[in-house]
Amino acid sequence: MQKEIIYRYLIGKSTPEEELAIKEWYYRNPDECQKEIDEVRFLFEGALLHYAIGKPEARVTRKPRGLRLNIRRVMRVAAVIALLVGCMFGMRELAFHRVSGQMTAFEVPAGQRIAIDLSDGTRVWLNSESRIEYPAVFGRRSRKVKISGEAMFDVVPDANRPFTVETFASTIEVLGTKFNVEADEAAGRFSTTLIRGKVKVSTEGQEVVLHPDQTVDLVNGNLVVVPTDDPATLLWTEGILSMKNVSFEELMTKFEKLYDVRIVYRCQTMPVIEFSSGKIRVADGIDHALRVLQHVSKFDYERDEQSNIIYIK
Repeated sequence: MQKEIIYRYLIGKSTPEEELAIKEWYYRNPDECQKEIDEVRFLFEGALLHYAIGKPEARVTRKPRGLRLNIRRVMRVAAVIALLVGCMFGMRELAFHRVSGQMTAFEVPAGQRIAIDLSDGTRVWLNSESRIEYPAVFGRRSRKVKISGEAMFDVVPDANRPFTVETFASTIEVLGTKFNVEADEAAGRFSTTLIRGKVKVSTEGQEVVLHPDQTVDLVNGNLVVVPTDDPATLLWTEGILSMKNVSFEELMTKFEKLYDVRIVYRCQTMPVIEFSSGKIRVADGIDHALRVLQHVSKFDYERDEQSNIIYIK
């Protein structure tokens, strides 16, 4: 960008076409453009100060009229500097609003889990086949993200900027807390478990406030609050899968996501987990998990490693 155009924009004398060109140029690469703008600003201020104050020997004059002229020039310089500061602040605000409005999406592949840190310091753990949408920089009044799948949040407190998690089923509002969210739209499953702090979960015409060790589930379109019966279900961030209070089919669905496999049923009836308890370490592999499950459920399986399919018999 030509320095003359930048200069005219800073002093408010640019044409509408030049102003539009400046903004488009700035938005393409704010950091590099800011450096060039700063260079023009410093050169301009230096020239003005030199013009207003003059050489050292000319600074002191016995003529009142000369003194008044210098004072006027200094005042003009001060006014121009104030204008420059306002322009720079305005451009930075425009850049900030533009960045805070841009959403970034991150999706975890099957068989993996990951933790990320958001711009405010909030940490998010994402389970397999989960997705989060979040801005590169949060706005000044709110912090909003969207998720599908399963995620755990450890939110940095900020009373002036509530943290909001949007899912297909509900909106979760927090100030500073740690909680787990499962939002599987395909299966119509939604639940939120609060570990510490306080959250408000709202959906169409319903609103509940959770306290630590409480879980809210979506049952037939209604939010139902129950005590958290098994804290081990939240150990997935550490690679631990709980078998408590889950059906065989639900567990197989989790296996497909955690181990990136496809499970096909070749059995007449769905196997039943006779003793719904215990934990599985995901890192030990799918074969180990199935052998552990065989201790509490009657089934056989065959694994086709070439097609990555497991047949349940």
